[in-house]
Amino acid sequence: MLNLMIGLNGYTLCSGLICEELNGSDYRAVPFRNDGRFDDSQEENQMEIGYVTRKNLILSKLGQEYVTALRQYLE
Repeated sequence: MLNLMIGLNGYTLCSGLICEELNGSDYRAVPFRNDGRFDDSQEENQMEIGYVTRKNLILSKLGQEYVTALRQYLE
């Protein structure tokens, strides 16, 4: 996704979790502003962040650490 953003001079909606150490400094997270043009019934738009696993799969230790880190960051 990040390569497409650079190559096409584009943008994407995402969590805003960008690691400069891994991806460099060519990216910037800009907070999304709800101007009410699409849904006046909602005061604030929200993004749900999750993960998908196979049924009955046990996450590896690294996977568990990743989910824990996400939860801590988002609290």
